[in-house]
Parts: sequence; structure tokens; C-alpha cells
Amino acid sequence: MLRRFVPAICLSILSLRAQETPAPDPAKQMSEAQQRIKKISATQYDLDGIKIDAATREVRIPTQVCLKKAPIEFMLTTDTGKTHETVLTTTVSPTAIQVAMLLASYQPATEGLLRKVPAEERPKIWKEAPPKDKGAHRVKIQVEWKVGTETKIAPLSQWVQNSDLRKSPPDLETWIFNGSYIDERGFIAQQEGSIIGIWLDRGAIFNSPAEGNWRDDLWISLPDTIPEESTAVTVIITPATP
Repeated sequence: MLRRFVPAICLSILSLRAQETPAPDPAKQMSEAQQRIKKISATQYDLDGIKIDAATREVRIPTQVCLKKAPIEFMLTTDTGKTHETVLTTTVSPTAIQVAMLLASYQPATEGLLRKVPAEERPKIWKEAPPKDKGAHRVKIQVEWKVGTETKIAPLSQWVQNSDLRKSPPDLETWIFNGSYIDERGFIAQQEGSIIGIWLDRGAIFNSPAEGNWRDDLWISLPDTIPEESTAVTVIITPATP
């Protein structure tokens, strides 16, 4: 008779342990990422394949093309994130990307994300907040890839189109480094794998401030400009022009 209860007891114990498993500690994750930083030169660093130039503030992230033609909500996620709706994926952790951005002296802030969002569509649980230094959260994002021996480079915004207009958003010269957020689940970008959102996602590390950013039905990739799936692509982040 006792044998019948053993499996049930084991399942109950496993269930309790799962419930008791604490959320990842964001501070510990950040500290561990900082310890993995390798100094290459006086101003250049490497963190898990991310190249950081502290002098120019350029941050280079290794990625690859995931979807060439699809409705999308993201331009970049992790390879374990929302891969069914992103142009690019990366094996680099969002925590490492966050640390790289801070090392390059960017400041996360939400100012500008809601500027073009209608009042009735604005979130109730967070509001815009400026960075300590004006404009320190605004960035330019480009993509770089090879075609044979030729290196191609283009603004990331040229890989997405507004499905109403059938063209790239004209007001997306710069992106916003909002830095995701932390709650009881931990660092949300790390938990969900969201890195660059074209649809407004507070949990992503970067977001688009373009008109229509609140609409998840508006954005599709622009396949004529995107290389073939699995092509290696470097995402290049630099300070936005003042």
C-alpha cells in the first residue's frame, strides 16, 4: 500500500520545491557579468562577445537573422525569447547587454517612449522619466553584415515597415535605451529574452519611439532589405546625434 503513495509524495515535494525556487537575483547576475568583462586595450572591452569601446561609446552585439519575412514585435530577442516575431536573435544574455550599455556610459530612461502614444493607450503603471544627463538614453542602431567580401551597413529601421504605409518609419532615426525593469521575477529582459522592441515593450532593453509604437498589429519586416535567414549580423549601437 505504501508504494502507491511514494510517487504522489515525490511529486508533491517536487511541486513544493518549484514553488519555493527564488527568482534570479538581478544584482548577482549583473555582478557576475561584470566579472566576465575582458579588457582588450586602453578603451576597448569584450563581454561575452559584445565589443565595447568606452572612448567612442560604440557597443557591438553579435546576432543572426531569424525571420526575413514576418509580422514582428521585436527587432532583436535572445534565441530562447519570442523568436516567432523577431528579425534578429542572439545568444548573448540581456544582462550582459545591459552591463555593456552602462559601461559605455549610457543611462536608461523612458523619456520619449510615450510622446506619440494616445492618452487612452498609455500604460497606467509607469510614466516617462528623463535620464540624469539629457539625451543619455537616446541611441542610433545600425546593422552590419557581409555579402561575400563586401561589408554592408544600414540603419536598423530600414529592416522594418509600417504595414499601413508600406515603408520604414520616417521618425525612427534614434531608439531609446530604457533598460527594461526589475520586479519579483527578476530582470525582465533576462526572463523574457526581449532586447529591441519595435512594438512598445517596457521589458525590452531598447524601444522604438516612432509613431504607432503602441500597436502590435502595425509592424512587419522589410524582406527586400534583410539578408538571408541565419546570416551573421552585428548590431552596432552608438550615441544619437544631439
